[in-house]
Amino acid sequence: MLVLVAAVVHAGWNRVLHAEADRVAAMAVAGLVIGVVLLPGIVISPPWVVLPLVLASAGTHVAYALGLSAAYRRGALSVAYPLGRGVAPLLVTLGGCLLLAEPPDGQALIGAISLAIGLVLIAVSGRQAGQGAAVAFALLTGLTIAVYSVVDAAAVRQVSPVGYLGAVLGIQGVLLTLLVRGNRTRLRRGLRSGVLIAIGAVAAYLLVLFAFQQAPAGRVSTLRESSVLIGLMLSGERPAPIVWAGAGLVLIGALLAAG
Repeated sequence: MLVLVAAVVHAGWNRVLHAEADRVAAMAVAGLVIGVVLLPGIVISPPWVVLPLVLASAGTHVAYALGLSAAYRRGALSVAYPLGRGVAPLLVTLGGCLLLAEPPDGQALIGAISLAIGLVLIAVSGRQAGQGAAVAFALLTGLTIAVYSVVDAAAVRQVSPVGYLGAVLGIQGVLLTLLVRGNRTRLRRGLRSGVLIAIGAVAAYLLVLFAFQQAPAGRVSTLRESSVLIGLMLSGERPAPIVWAGAGLVLIGALLAAG
């Protein structure tokens, strides 16, 4: 249930980001806001015992923000969002198996395969619509999601999710601010969207981090992909039938993985 609520919230803030003109600035604002809001959690439950994981996750979150922004700039939300979200579970399942000793059971494996087939259908639709660059950046975004999901799953088994998330996204915000060269005009323009994204992102990912404490990383990550169908419904676009078919397979895969 935690993961399903997170999926709805996540799809919502991605709709906000896709509509934003300066997405990198909005993500920078979001990271800074989250860092400030969760500062008490960082002080009360400092995550520095896993500092290498904090830095690895923060760096990967920067790559995620840049990849996601590039995908949204070049393609429709109905193509970029499901690809970016959906490619991660297979990689997370593999990472969880190799790094966290969490081999998937048969049902979870079937779910991941169903999800992969759905992603192929969506990718084919995107390329046919002339959104090849968006497809490429979305797949890159999915790779970053897989990396930080495995890192974060390992970290929150040792420290509080609240302090950890505040540190990771706070550092991400600082780094993204440096990338926009601290341009106050850009940051002001991204303020409203950034605050909305911050609220959605912190709510969604805290729920996921708590779920990581209770269930295998691969299963949690795969169940999150129910947000793919939700994202299509919230996109305000008219996805091709092949995209809906792909999203349906993604949802079936997520339900199978949830057991």
